[in-house]
Amino acid sequence: MKISRTELQSHFKDPLPSAADIADAFTFHCFEIEEVAGEVLDIKVLPNRAADCSSVAGIAAELSAILDLPLASEPDNVFSDTTVEVSRARINAILGAHFSEADIEDVFRRLRFRVKKNGDIYRVAAPLPRTDITIPEDIAEEVGRILGYERILAAELPPFPAAPEQARFRGIERMKDMLVEQGFTEVSTQSFAPKGDIVLANPMDKTKPALRTSLEENLRDALARAQHYAPLVLPPKRAVKLFEVGTVFPKEGEYLELRMTERVSAWGEHSALVDNLSVAKLEEYGKDYLPKRYQLSAYTPFSVYPFITRDIALWVPEAAHADEIRDAIRAHAGTLLIRLDQFDQFSKEGRVSYAFRLVFQSMERTLTDEEVNGVMEHIIAGLTAKGYEVR
Repeated sequence: MKISRTELQSHFKDPLPSAADIADAFTFHCFEIEEVAGEVLDIKVLPNRAADCSSVAGIAAELSAILDLPLASEPDNVFSDTTVEVSRARINAILGAHFSEADIEDVFRRLRFRVKKNGDIYRVAAPLPRTDITIPEDIAEEVGRILGYERILAAELPPFPAAPEQARFRGIERMKDMLVEQGFTEVSTQSFAPKGDIVLANPMDKTKPALRTSLEENLRDALARAQHYAPLVLPPKRAVKLFEVGTVFPKEGEYLELRMTERVSAWGEHSALVDNLSVAKLEEYGKDYLPKRYQLSAYTPFSVYPFITRDIALWVPEAAHADEIRDAIRAHAGTLLIRLDQFDQFSKEGRVSYAFRLVFQSMERTLTDEEVNGVMEHIIAGLTAKGYEVR
């Protein structure tokens, strides 16, 4: 949301600081500033504040609370019928702070909350647009945000009374490692879905307002994408096998689900594609297991442009070796060839037939069929010149 300092100033009698200082004030009080261009601020308003900060007046009211500057004209607030009960002790316990009653009540004033106090208990009603104020933690968050989290002293967490039990975790990791050994690849997909038993009040993506009740749909979509890109990373006859371990949220209660795109042969012919790991007895399975550690290779750039595949089969003398043919193909393919895989070989009447899959891709542009056909013609001419018969 882009707002100029001049627009904000129209809501105040006293002069405002510079646009850069206003941006700093918002940033240090938990608003995100996308950009400051001259006198214009681009303020990112998160979904939980969309109801009260979607206008210049709303942003001005927030800035008034942050800077403790009065507005030129105070709004006639209508308050929510819902009140939140919280004590000073509870607020400080949530924040790990030692704010005084005066500090906390000053925050209520700056935020224009309506407050009634009964003993140690505050009964707080927020202005009606503040739909995000519903529980004591919300009140504590506002106190910390307005007073400044830098005022909360750092404190060391208490030590664990004993080492956490990791047998169940190691059991899950052992199961994952076993699936990798069986040729599966783990994926991790988002928890949001178009439909579900639990619908979010403020979804990040309006097209996926619910929590998933199963991993099936996401895993199916991941498999389709993986199969499309498989020629870039897998040989031609290598099947794509995926699995995911993630939390699902049916109305009966959330649990940890394992789902695979195909059955695991090592688990028997009656093994299922899905399992509820929340009830699986994994502690003994992982009791003494040491999860594998994988060494990642250095990052290498990859192309964002589509790839094109071509197959080539040829007859060669029995004395010819597959590596010689690969070298000949690469020598005539140029830099556009990014992968070369052999997927067939057989002998007949003193000759050997080889078949290869070639994958072409550019780092700078989308290749055309005509361009790749020209490369293939060059490869075929080079192989023919060596006495090979291209089929």
